Amino acid sequence: MNAQPETATVAEFKEILADPAGRIEVHDFLSDVTLSTVEALDNTDCEGYDECLRAYEQVSADLNGLLVVGSYFANCADHDKALAHAVRLLANRIPFASPPGGPAINLQHHVTLLAIYAIAFGAAAADRLDPLARIIGTVRAEEDGQLGRVTYLVNCDRLKKPAEAPIQASLRLWMTLRSMTDEFIPRTSEDTLFDAVLDEIEYLLGVTHGRNTAEGTGPVGYGAIQVLATRLAPDRLVRRNLDLLIAHEAFQSPHEFYICRERYNKAYAAQARA
Repeated sequence: MNAQPETATVAEFKEILADPAGRIEVHDFLSDVTLSTVEALDNTDCEGYDECLRAYEQVSADLNGLLVVGSYFANCADHDKALAHAVRLLANRIPFASPPGGPAINLQHHVTLLAIYAIAFGAAAADRLDPLARIIGTVRAEEDGQLGRVTYLVNCDRLKKPAEAPIQASLRLWMTLRSMTDEFIPRTSEDTLFDAVLDEIEYLLGVTHGRNTAEGTGPVGYGAIQVLATRLAPDRLVRRNLDLLIAHEAFQSPHEFYICRERYNKAYAAQARA
């Protein structure tokens, strides 16, 4: 799939991001597009998992393209807050209940998950993880009257088809977001650069689940299949940004991170063998 051409909306957004006085405009711009996306989701007519998945991806494509751009060019806390607020709107305006026989949560939250990953790809490509750290540590959503981290409530494990491996769900994210990141993550012959970024993002999201689960681990995504070849967990992002993650309360301390990492690495290796 080739890179998508830059739309007028993306070009306008870049201009707003470049203006030091435009921090409020960045917030309003992203909020308006996000709320329009939620409204479009409510009006989407589809049936079945695969048909609805494609419909939701199409409805949210413009928003996700903006989030990749926004997280790559974000250069201040106000930009980070605007990106996090877009995810907060999706997570709290879309209901969580899923119909019988469907995924664990409303499939419309596939859009929320795409938004989180879009921001993660842009942030990782820019080597400035602040927007994603803020989302992991501070964005909450309500499910069944209980507040929880959005990255804990919305993940591949909860959005996959029943009896399907989370790896398949993360592979769909790969296919959906690849063309949106071409401007910032160049394609290689085997696309190993993009794969490596995806592995590091999924590892980071998975290991930060440790504070919220009794077993101390989160979902294991597509990158696990490469562990057998490398024998190394893709933990570069989390190691390089540990202080930032602690500052945003993704972890309480380095000690807590080391415990979560040890438990998650065991799950990661087990999934790789499977």
